[in-house]
Amino acid sequence: MPESLLTARVRERPEPRTGGALGAALFSALMFGACVHLPLLVPFALLAPFPLLVVRLRHGMVPALLGTVSAAALLGSLVGGFPGLIYLLLVAPILLIGESMARGRGMLRGCGWAFGLLALEACTALVFLNDSMRALALASFEHSRSREFLEGMRASMPAEQVDAFAEQAAAAYEAMLVVYPAAYIIVVALFVLINASLLRLYLRRRDPGWLDAGEFEGVRWPFGLAVAFVALGLAVLSPLLRPAAYNGLLILAFFFGLQGLAVVCFYAQRLAAPPLLRAAVLVLVLINPWAPQILALIGLFDIWFDFRKWAEPPEARA
Repeated sequence: MPESLLTARVRERPEPRTGGALGAALFSALMFGACVHLPLLVPFALLAPFPLLVVRLRHGMVPALLGTVSAAALLGSLVGGFPGLIYLLLVAPILLIGESMARGRGMLRGCGWAFGLLALEACTALVFLNDSMRALALASFEHSRSREFLEGMRASMPAEQVDAFAEQAAAAYEAMLVVYPAAYIIVVALFVLINASLLRLYLRRRDPGWLDAGEFEGVRWPFGLAVAFVALGLAVLSPLLRPAAYNGLLILAFFFGLQGLAVVCFYAQRLAAPPLLRAAVLVLVLINPWAPQILALIGLFDIWFDFRKWAEPPEARA
């Protein structure tokens, strides 16, 4: 192939640019800071670490850390020191995903590192700031069951529907009052997964050499988690252990749901169909109202039956 033609083809897909560490830091700070005054923009805050993850892979850990500190300082100067501190505590651990990938240890292990550090931070806050953490977790539930909110609903909805909603809101409030610690751990895990998924999609298009094929699709938790699940189920029978058991069951059910999703992704990747159709299959599974329960059951039973082995080609006989 002529050198000029090869050069032209290389130039068709230029090296992705992040705008530098400071540009990524500014973008990240804007996404995170927007939710301080506009709570509806909280989903954008969950995406704040992504630009700095790209910086970590493209330019190294030092520029990524400098960008993180710069973004935290910018937030501190504009919206207050506390949001800046929260940003630093949430975003810095996510960079461990990029660090693990850069060291050749894979995205999955980096997600484990990031989740472990964030979970430790959440547990520490639950121990020393329990009242504030509980109030934050229950704020939206208290609003939905307040008299003002229900009266506003009665002005535009039948009384029977409002009464049914009030009962559901009260039940959800009572449940959250018990399992709010588990809810924080699950939110932390989702925070890690969202940014890892964004990074995975970005790299699949820009630089797939960073990715290990089938890394997530092969997730399988150790058998000890199933034993712990059964033990926690028995602990529910004890009034003294019941609150802790409910929290543990909820966290384990979430992780079993991840394993169930990995099984679904494993089979979806093996469909003889275009990528768009395979993605549509996953979307149809996830939008099912019973998806969390179904995926958790698949993940739990996969520990015993290993559903993915049925899709493996038979071993060649000598």
